[in-house]
Amino acid sequence: MSLQLKIFNWFFSILILFATQVSAQESQDSTKVASKLEQTTVKAKKIKPVKVFYERDLKIGWDLSNLLIGSLSPGRTGLDFSIDYSVKDKTYAILEFGNNTYNSSSDLLSYQSNGNYFKLGVDFDMRKKDKAFSRDLFVLGIRYGFSSFNQQLDNYVISSSFWPTLTVENTNYKDQAHWIETVAGFKVEIIKNIFLGAGLRFKAMLFQTGDKVIKPAPFVPGYGKTGGTIVVGFNYNIYYNFPLNYSKKTANRAK
Repeated sequence: MSLQLKIFNWFFSILILFATQVSAQESQDSTKVASKLEQTTVKAKKIKPVKVFYERDLKIGWDLSNLLIGSLSPGRTGLDFSIDYSVKDKTYAILEFGNNTYNSSSDLLSYQSNGNYFKLGVDFDMRKKDKAFSRDLFVLGIRYGFSSFNQQLDNYVISSSFWPTLTVENTNYKDQAHWIETVAGFKVEIIKNIFLGAGLRFKAMLFQTGDKVIKPAPFVPGYGKTGGTIVVGFNYNIYYNFPLNYSKKTANRAK
C-alpha cells in the first residue's frame, strides 16, 4: 500500500470517529433537554392556584332617620345602630339594633311604647364586574326583626251612655314582636372610609306575643307604626369603615 493511500485511510477514520462523537453528544444533549422540560412540566402541574383577594370590611353605622322623623313627629325618638361585615365578596352579614320610644296623646288616652329591637340579615352588592374599582355599593337585602317592648296606657277613658265614665290612670303591657323586611339601598364613600347610606324597607309582621288586649301594638320599636299589612320605612345612615385586611395594595382596591 502506498504512503498516500495510508494517509487517506487514516484521515478518513478520524473523520468517522469525530462524526460519531458529535452525534452521540447531540443525542445526550437532546435527552437532557427533554428531561428538563418534563421536570418543569411536572413542577408546573404542582403549583397551586392563587387565591383571589378581596377586601374585608367592618362598617359601624348610625341611623339618622329617627332624627329626621322626630323633627316632624316630636313624639318619636330613638337611637339606631348597625354593623355589617363582609363575609365574602359582595356578601355582607348585617346586625341592626336600637331603642325606640313613641308617645301619642288624645282626649281619650295617652299611649307610650318603649323598647329595644334587633335585626339579623344579609346584604348583597348588585354592582356589575366593570364597577370593581368603585367602593360604592348598591345592595339588596333581607332582615329578620325581633323587638321586646312595653306599652303603657295613661288616663284611658271609657265612656258609655248607660254607665258612668270610667278613667283608667295607668296600665302596662309587656310585648314581643317578630317580623321580616326587605331592603334596597346604596352606600357611597364620600371621603376615605366614611360612607353615607340610604334605603327603602318593606316590612311585614309575622306575629306578636305577650299582651292580647292591645294587639297589634300601635307602634313596635324597630318596626314602626303597624298601619297595614306591609309597612314602608326608610333609613339614612352614616358609616365608618374599618379595613381589616389591607396590609398591601391590591388590584381591586380603588385609589
